[in-house]
Amino acid sequence: MQKYGKFAALIALVIGVLVWLGWNGAAETKTYYKTIGELNQMGPRAYGQRLRVAGDVASGSIQRVGDGVEFVLEQDKTTLKVVYTGTVPATFGDGVVAIVTGKLTSDGTVQATDMITKCPSKYESATGATPLADLVGKGASMEGKPVRVSAYVKPGSIQPATATGDRFIAAASADGSGQNIPVDYSGALPDTIKDGTQVVMGGALESGKFVATSVALQAAQ
Repeated sequence: MQKYGKFAALIALVIGVLVWLGWNGAAETKTYYKTIGELNQMGPRAYGQRLRVAGDVASGSIQRVGDGVEFVLEQDKTTLKVVYTGTVPATFGDGVVAIVTGKLTSDGTVQATDMITKCPSKYESATGATPLADLVGKGASMEGKPVRVSAYVKPGSIQPATATGDRFIAAASADGSGQNIPVDYSGALPDTIKDGTQVVMGGALESGKFVATSVALQAAQ
């Protein structure tokens, strides 16, 4: 009986450890992030602490600096400078909600090593939009004219706003075959965009590129 009692105690101990690990893992995945206002209220107490903070990426604030990227988060008329070193999400761009993890320095800058972005997927009807093949076919006659275009995202072409070159390649078909045109866009891409996604873009042709002012997922007909 004593032998069975020790065995039962050992099993109880193992179960207890597993429950504790599970609880801590769940708590970690739900780590609370601070708003910029909450961070400011902490004052000097926040310096050197590892924390998570969220805000909207201010338009025009993104800059490549060496191996990293600098940008400004804004929220309720408050701002926060971020210096980020790490892999930049493809959906990162002006206006996207970014949640960064890092340490706050004494000059009020977050030195971040982790970042996730949140941009709710926007859907737009393709009714009245010009198919990409038609736009390219019209060529120079469409230069500089505002237009809505329906197209597909060419597989393997999506880049973050910080990359040099095009944001992605618009194609006339889901597999990337047929007419193609590079897209210049610095805004936030829908977080569900992927290879072959159908999109509706607003913008204009300029020097062989489509300079987009908006990119939305194409709504089902």
